[in-house]
Amino acid sequence: MKAEFLAALQATAAVKPKEVDVPGWPTVYVRAITVAEVEAQAEDTANKDDKHRIARGAARVMCDVDGNRLIDPDNQDEVNLLASQPWALLRYVLEGSEAFNATSEKARDEAKNG
Repeated sequence: MKAEFLAALQATAAVKPKEVDVPGWPTVYVRAITVAEVEAQAEDTANKDDKHRIARGAARVMCDVDGNRLIDPDNQDEVNLLASQPWALLRYVLEGSEAFNATSEKARDEAKNG
């Protein structure tokens, strides 16, 4: 039973990224977020003086088709560049991630209903 369960966990950890169309940008994908990344985002949120936590959160999920990050969330210059983008463009990424990762109430309801 345990070996079967661990095998299932390994299989679900290998989710392929989902394409998100952002006008004017090359193809962007969002990847499944991990529990560790949710915890890291929570740590960012705890620091209320941090002005770029949204950009860093987006950087954590933005990737290429193979799941490689496009923006390094620990590279302040890259995060600053992402933070300087129009909100409307970043919303495509955030909404795509919310739907893919079921992080919004609406996305969770849709995931429950198939």
